[in-house]
Amino acid sequence: MNKKDLDKIKKILQEKRDDLKSIVRRKRENDLTDVEVGDEIDTASATSEKEMIFELTDNEKVIIDGIEAALRRIEKGIYGKCESCGEGINAARLKAIPWVRYCIQCQEDTEKTK
Repeated sequence: MNKKDLDKIKKILQEKRDDLKSIVRRKRENDLTDVEVGDEIDTASATSEKEMIFELTDNEKVIIDGIEAALRRIEKGIYGKCESCGEGINAARLKAIPWVRYCIQCQEDTEKTK
């Protein structure tokens, strides 16, 4: 994959990550309620735990983790390689889901074991 293509993918990944984080911020603003559990440290701790547990839906967590991992792979120069077998991931698959970690065969194998 050439630098121009990687730069384009990197921009798409960053925009998607930023969009998801914006959604999370909006959810936080709408969902957080004041918790009275004790002193300021207790309140901060409870709020932080609540944010970590309830802010992201499972899907958002998976996508953000995948995006962050894909951005790290771009920086390392290994983007587009399957994390399981090391073979190249089909370009159409990368275009459809640029944060994908596995080739189709390894993805199917992973899903069978769950």
